[in-house]
Amino acid sequence: MTTRPPVLALVAFSMSLATAAFAAAAEGLAANGEGCAAHLAPTAPQDVKVGDKAATSTGSKLTFKDAAPGGKLVLGVLGPINEDSGQNLFVIKRYLQFFKEQGVQAVVVSGDIGEVASGIQRALEAVAESGVPVLAVAGNRECGLDFKKGMTRAQKTRPNLVNMNVVRAVEFKEATVVSLPGYHDPNFLACAAGCRYDKSTLDDVVKAAKEAHSPVILLSHGPPRGAGNKALDYAVNGGNVGDAEINKAIAAAGITFGIFSNIKEAGARATDLEGTMLVPQDKPMKALFLNPGPADSTRWEMNDKTPGYGFAATLTINGKEASWKLYKSAKLTKEEKAEAHKLDPPKHRDEGEDSEGAQ
Repeated sequence: MTTRPPVLALVAFSMSLATAAFAAAAEGLAANGEGCAAHLAPTAPQDVKVGDKAATSTGSKLTFKDAAPGGKLVLGVLGPINEDSGQNLFVIKRYLQFFKEQGVQAVVVSGDIGEVASGIQRALEAVAESGVPVLAVAGNRECGLDFKKGMTRAQKTRPNLVNMNVVRAVEFKEATVVSLPGYHDPNFLACAAGCRYDKSTLDDVVKAAKEAHSPVILLSHGPPRGAGNKALDYAVNGGNVGDAEINKAIAAAGITFGIFSNIKEAGARATDLEGTMLVPQDKPMKALFLNPGPADSTRWEMNDKTPGYGFAATLTINGKEASWKLYKSAKLTKEEKAEAHKLDPPKHRDEGEDSEGAQ
């Protein structure tokens, strides 16, 4: 596997919105040394469109103008897609049908979308078929430049995509999604130019959350530090591996809701912050933290000893309470796998040209 020199600076911005405000926000990238998250960079308000939704951009913040039907914000939630295999794209169609049935107003993708730019592009394009705003953040799998390239290319035909490495807060009338791009531990970044956040990135989370006019949902690939084997950060071979600095940020900003997906086997569940109490589906809670589980259709044994073949979830905000619902994909049949094979990436794709290179 080829290692390429790390990218020392990354200027990434949302081309589909094509506004000076978003370009100004992108100039804040690379301040943390990893080309990861744009710092908060307020600019003059500018009207933009995200798909067919009217919004106002002030650089690193995006504010939607219309309220959700009935005052309830329903978000579709996807964890790691990992790659643009035909089987994964096939299963994404199932997730989008589930989201449609649940009446989602937006979809969030919580990192580990792919390993190469074209794969990230194809995966994002598939999710964006939902037609609603899609808020996507980088995890520990993506190289910084690959994430930027894949996102920018996908936005050319899918203007409902929002790069949450650049836009650090998306405010709906009912809730505000604040992003924490990347991962804290450099040992688990997949490439030299991966996305590692630092204290300044977390400081921005606290600032954005305190400025929010609605309940905050923290969108982060990596989870906070939990306690015990029910927690969203409990890894089979590592125990509780979450970042305690996230806990501090949550406490400092008074954040009550969160989405975290890095520990795949700890997914398909929601808990309190410490992870000592499991939250049943459809039960409204004043504090709720969700790991939707891997969206990847590859078999994965979960912490409850059941196998998973891909998951999705919804997170519903109703006033100051949240509830969640899980979708668990069935294992693909032989016939479905044959159909999914038609969606496989082109064999001529040159990974060396397409990616910065993994370590």
